[in-house]
Amino acid sequence: MGVASSIQISPIRLGALPIVGKFADTLRVQSAFERVGSDKREKIPVPRTLLIILYNIILERFPLYKIGQWAEEKNLVAKELEKSLNDDRVGRALDRLFEADRASIISEIVLTAIGEFKLSTDRVHNDSTTVTLTGSYEGYEGSRAAKPARGHNKDHRPDLKQLLYSLSVLGDEAVPIYFKVWDGNVTDDTTHIRNWMALRGLLGRVDFIYICDCKLCTRENMEFIDSEGGFFITVLPQTRAEDKRFKDWIQDHNPEWQEALRSKSKRKYGRHNVYWTFECPFLSTEGFRIIWVKSSQKQKIDEENRTERIKKTEEELNDISDRIRRNRQKFEHAIHDILKTHGTAEYFHWQIYTDTVPDFKQEHKGRPTSSTRYRKIEKHSYRLVYSHNQDTIRYRARCDGIFPLITNRKKDPAKEILKAYKYQPRLEKRHEQFKTVYEVAPVFIKNPARIEALLFLYFIALLITSLIERQVRLAMAEQNLPSIPIYPEQRECRKPKADKLLELFRDVRLHRVSNGTGDHTIADSLSDIQSLVLSLVKIRPDKFFDAAC
Repeated sequence: MGVASSIQISPIRLGALPIVGKFADTLRVQSAFERVGSDKREKIPVPRTLLIILYNIILERFPLYKIGQWAEEKNLVAKELEKSLNDDRVGRALDRLFEADRASIISEIVLTAIGEFKLSTDRVHNDSTTVTLTGSYEGYEGSRAAKPARGHNKDHRPDLKQLLYSLSVLGDEAVPIYFKVWDGNVTDDTTHIRNWMALRGLLGRVDFIYICDCKLCTRENMEFIDSEGGFFITVLPQTRAEDKRFKDWIQDHNPEWQEALRSKSKRKYGRHNVYWTFECPFLSTEGFRIIWVKSSQKQKIDEENRTERIKKTEEELNDISDRIRRNRQKFEHAIHDILKTHGTAEYFHWQIYTDTVPDFKQEHKGRPTSSTRYRKIEKHSYRLVYSHNQDTIRYRARCDGIFPLITNRKKDPAKEILKAYKYQPRLEKRHEQFKTVYEVAPVFIKNPARIEALLFLYFIALLITSLIERQVRLAMAEQNLPSIPIYPEQRECRKPKADKLLELFRDVRLHRVSNGTGDHTIADSLSDIQSLVLSLVKIRPDKFFDAAC
């Protein structure tokens, strides 16, 4: 009993930390964080604090005030320093990061990633999202940080202030290479020139293809990139005159659509989604090439959407015709509201007719007699008569499923332009990870400078996890593995996500045993799928626990 009571077992919740640590070491993240500087009096150096916050974002996202406890459980700090790593220390570390030369830090890490992982920089995709905040954020007018403000909130919270988060990723597994935080009321179309110039400086080249949504399509943006020797691909907005010109043109012409792509489609819309392209017979007003694309799935969706909107409009028009008949002004307003709500005003011809019905009323109160006098009263009721605008419906039907791309790539086949643009949803997935997996919003920190520094760490987290995904997928292709069983019940996954891969190691522990005569460690056994994932990220299973020993 005396011997048994002297044995102490201390578990270390290692989780996937060795995997994340390996990639962070490859990118030399802590070395880059040394640019922030430190103070010898600090119990935990600022670069180490920032690295711990980064690991926490990737692995478990504990609240800032609990990071000390989390870091001690992971053996990232000694037990006696757990309480020193509190929210005040974290806040001061974020302050130091904000004041540091973050551009140099990000350049060092990204260029290391490009070199170490041999990333292709031929294409860069850019898009933005909003980071929703909570609080008034007043009193920071003189700060160099991006200003929280109300704007078009993509989280559908117009009541809250926000920041605009612009992200650029490579066309190589959507690896992030650049980000920028803007004031919350900045519009996307004003950010692209500065983004492109920053990317040019970072990559050291101008001939990459810059791919964005329709906010890039302004004369100033496109002509600037073209004049600097760069290339772009974007969507031509429906508000442009070229859009209407082509749609008018196809009413009397039959474009020679060329099949460009086939992709798997939702069963509802057929087995495949087929894309065709057509070189527009005229250029944009700036002289750039326009390529029209037709999608079989979009064609069916557009048709169903229009039919459904017309049907709902008819139902509501019939309903108000039964209820609102006496007040013409109210009747008209209700009709306009319905047509505006469903966007169907152009699909209907309608008119209100007045029906007059005579009625007779006694001149005086009382029981009517043979001598009672009556006066004639005319009562008006209003009747709606509508019909479909068949010309407009046929016009729109000819335009179903089509959308235009605009580019200054003169020699590339239309098929290649479409393929490049079709990669854009991979960037949108990064925004989804940013908000759902890594839970960036809502942000409760009240200092905009600290928020901007924290978003910097979120960018590094996205970079590391995207490299983990890329490494695993490339290794699967090299080993001819179409899928790996990382889902519950050993279900297969063809394109593993980093969060699912790291989740496999969540409960992995290392046990430190002290028996009075010495210390030694006992590691949990790794499962077959855990060993497989480690082999894919080039970590030997027998070396997995070495970093924590």
